[in-house]
Amino acid sequence: MKYLILTILFVQQASAQAIDQLGVKKGITMNGSINASTTAYKAFGMEQRRDPLVWYLNGNINMNLFGYAMPFSFSYSNQGARYSQPFNQYRFAPSYKWVKLYLGTSSMQFSNYTLAGHVFNGAGVELTPGRWRIAAMYGMLEKSMKRSGYGTKLGYENNGNSYSIALFTAKDAFNLNHTAAFAIKQRITKHIFADVEYSVSLLNDLYYDAIQGGLGYTGNTWSIQLRYERVAPDYTTLGAYTVVNDMRNITIAPTLQLFKGKVALSGNAGMQVNNLNHSKMSDTHRWVANINTSIIPAEHWTMNVGYSNFNTFTRVRPLADPYFTNPLDTLDYYQVNTTYNGMLMYRINKSAITLNTSFQHASDRSDATDNLGSFFMGNLSYTYLLTKQEMSFTGTVNYYFNTSTGMNTEFFGPNVNVSKQFFNKTCKVAFLATYNITRVALTQSSLFNTGLTLGYTPKGKKHNISSSLLYLQKGTVREWTGSMNYAYSF
Repeated sequence: MKYLILTILFVQQASAQAIDQLGVKKGITMNGSINASTTAYKAFGMEQRRDPLVWYLNGNINMNLFGYAMPFSFSYSNQGARYSQPFNQYRFAPSYKWVKLYLGTSSMQFSNYTLAGHVFNGAGVELTPGRWRIAAMYGMLEKSMKRSGYGTKLGYENNGNSYSIALFTAKDAFNLNHTAAFAIKQRITKHIFADVEYSVSLLNDLYYDAIQGGLGYTGNTWSIQLRYERVAPDYTTLGAYTVVNDMRNITIAPTLQLFKGKVALSGNAGMQVNNLNHSKMSDTHRWVANINTSIIPAEHWTMNVGYSNFNTFTRVRPLADPYFTNPLDTLDYYQVNTTYNGMLMYRINKSAITLNTSFQHASDRSDATDNLGSFFMGNLSYTYLLTKQEMSFTGTVNYYFNTSTGMNTEFFGPNVNVSKQFFNKTCKVAFLATYNITRVALTQSSLFNTGLTLGYTPKGKKHNISSSLLYLQKGTVREWTGSMNYAYSF
């Protein structure tokens, strides 16, 4: 057993711990759970789409050896076995006061356009003495490509203001990438603040840059912020998995509170364009706008209203004869998605009535065609709680309508859910039933689904037993699904 514990200690990943808190006094602790379940299934009027009998055995154990956490889990069933050691990659991250080390498999964040959370195998350090912020790393980024990287970041923070510079280099057999980022965040006055970050990337003697910044004002009841971001085409950093480049984005975001906070308004509007150097065959312009309103008109009432509009314009320019250009060869393509949504709730004592609605209008239009689609969704629900009887009731009516390319789809029906607890809340019984009608063009179908669940958890005990029986009927098709589950925690 001693050698087993020592082996686990060196192969598992240890989470970040403080060196000055480690010691023998912590000893060895262990907790976890074991879960066993089985599911039976039978269908009539159709082919069986699931196995008739499936069983599972799952477990997880969390060991803590002298302050080091080492989780372990397993799963086994008649459908296959799986062995899992989620921390079989070595990672050691001790810390002492303002010093923190990263050893093994780790990730660090310098900036969005230099080192941005890329996992590496190596070593890193973070130092936070006073107002200074210092970080450095070296390690293997991609083993299969023999790609390694190293970098450092130096920053200073004071009363919400910050200034930093980050440098990062990565190389492999085919690429050499140098990146740098300079960032400033400054409060100009009590109410005005600004931030800017400029990044450069040198990839195999090719130079790219990116800039992002914002200017904002914060008042007592309102605020507004203007942001600008531009990333050059083909901007690449080997310290990030993905970088969205070749785009310019301008947004404005205001907020407003009225009537002592009973009415809150927030919005966001902006425009994004690509093909900044006009080298691609198509241009895309996206306009985005959304407004959200929250209203509390009275003690028992709550209301939310929202609006959003996403417009995309794309101009495609096919390759033309170099000696002849026909303006009719270009293709203009528009996409419009407009959404309205609302929520109204009335709540008093032990009951609540909620109405949710959403309407979306979508349009795809080119020079030759115009395709429209509309979607409407609404549901009205009522919830009532019987506290003394330890019982709850919820009834809902759902409605959905979609029209697209000349075809209409309609869906509506009620839903009921009743639950009650027995024996001093150690046993819970729940019943649910749903009936839906669907109409597509000239056809109509219905679906009925009902189920009963039972659960038992002895008070103060670590055992839990539950079971469920579900029945579904759609036309001549009927399905039965039953399950039992046992869980033990320690």
